[in-house]
Amino acid sequence: MARKKSLDEGPDLRVLILERASELFHERGYSATSIRDLADAVGISSSTMYHHFTNKQEVLHAIVSRFMTDFVDATVPVLRDESLSPGERVRHVVRLHLELSDDRRPELLVGNPIRYALDPAQQAEGIKLQTAYHDAFRDVLAEGVAAGEFRIDDVTVTTMAVLDMLNGVREWFAPAGRLTRDAIVAQYTALTQRLLGA
Repeated sequence: MARKKSLDEGPDLRVLILERASELFHERGYSATSIRDLADAVGISSSTMYHHFTNKQEVLHAIVSRFMTDFVDATVPVLRDESLSPGERVRHVVRLHLELSDDRRPELLVGNPIRYALDPAQQAEGIKLQTAYHDAFRDVLAEGVAAGEFRIDDVTVTTMAVLDMLNGVREWFAPAGRLTRDAIVAQYTALTQRLLGA
């Protein structure tokens, strides 16, 4: 019989819980997955599970928060890096956006459709992180326009168009499909450049 993991496994156990929860929420659905299911998937007792998370909503919040924080920490510094031209920053971030979305797809797909299950304060935290990314992206487009690198009529509308386009890939991309991830990145980079008039 497999040994149950103990409380003293600390942060590694918490990360494992979040990873397994992302997978189960993605496969079964948030509503159909119980705390007991999560504990069983990780190989811990329910009491150990409750030591780390008081309820399922807290698990969901941790998944969304962890993904969004990692995403913003990876992308916003690139968008703010003045040693690169606006065009270079956008190209790097298109790749990062698509790769992070693919690498952590279960977390992303779990978080987006069921954020309604979070309380208003938790939702506000996620919105704040999204806004940080959106604003940094919009700012780099405005810099590109000011530098004559981009030809955009409305920076805010173009920001929304590009981000909606990038976010849409998660809904249909399949690694075993016709196009590789690198091919998608190349095509979406080219599409973004056209949208920016670059």
